[in-house]
Amino acid sequence: MADNWKQLNILTSQTNFELVTNALIIQGITGIENLPQDQGLAIYLPKTQLTAEWCEHLQQTLKDLGLAIKDYQLQVIADVDWQWGNKWAPYYRPVRISHFMSIIPSWQKQQVTSPYDILMDPQESFGSGEHPTTKLCLQALTNIVNQQNSLIDVGTGSGILAIAAAKFGINNIWGYDISAAAIKVAEQNFKLNCPQAHFQGQVNSLLDNVDQSADIITANMLEEPIRQLIPQLFQHLHEHGCVIISGILAQKLMPIIQLLQDQHFQLLQTSTAQGWGCLIAQKEQ
Repeated sequence: MADNWKQLNILTSQTNFELVTNALIIQGITGIENLPQDQGLAIYLPKTQLTAEWCEHLQQTLKDLGLAIKDYQLQVIADVDWQWGNKWAPYYRPVRISHFMSIIPSWQKQQVTSPYDILMDPQESFGSGEHPTTKLCLQALTNIVNQQNSLIDVGTGSGILAIAAAKFGINNIWGYDISAAAIKVAEQNFKLNCPQAHFQGQVNSLLDNVDQSADIITANMLEEPIRQLIPQLFQHLHEHGCVIISGILAQKLMPIIQLLQDQHFQLLQTSTAQGWGCLIAQKEQ
């Protein structure tokens, strides 16, 4: 069973470690180790997940965060010790989002104490709750969900925001992502957490050619996709609908706020954590 796991080395200088770590966390990876002599960082994934598509997505994330391809090298090693997952599993702990919600590793079901707790597998998810932007979005959802009936999650990844929305009582939820693997993971996570809720996942680029509209749209992505998404938001929101946007560095929030205002949105809330920002805006009438 050794060939069930692969090792990915990101060879780069130590000055880039924080940026590379951010990129990996955005993709749901929290088990990251330093290579000997600080040659770079290493992660381990099942071979079914560590695909060429996954690596391309990582490279795009690194590019969006400002790391040029010439500044690092990806090195894949097959047939690594398949017990890696068992070795790392004990180190994952529940992530506290609020006084009534935590993100809990799927193998620690005994830690669930609230109907709002969310089970996630950090090794197989595209967004496990560890990254500050995920926490900011979840906290934003707790602030604005109040009898709304529908939500669109753009760049749904692991489906974590969609799952939280279902737990808050939203009945109709659509999740879009450019990655077929992410949609599959989101659907599996939804069944794990909300087997009775309605979730429709679909491979799609942003809201291109989408006819659906909703009371809330969530988008936890990188800056450039968010810039492309903002002009699409108004027509896909119901009257008085709200959008939650994150994935933006705190120092780059003002241009995004201006884009929202140019597209007839009123800013309701700005929050930041660990250098990242989150916006809640409402459709103007």
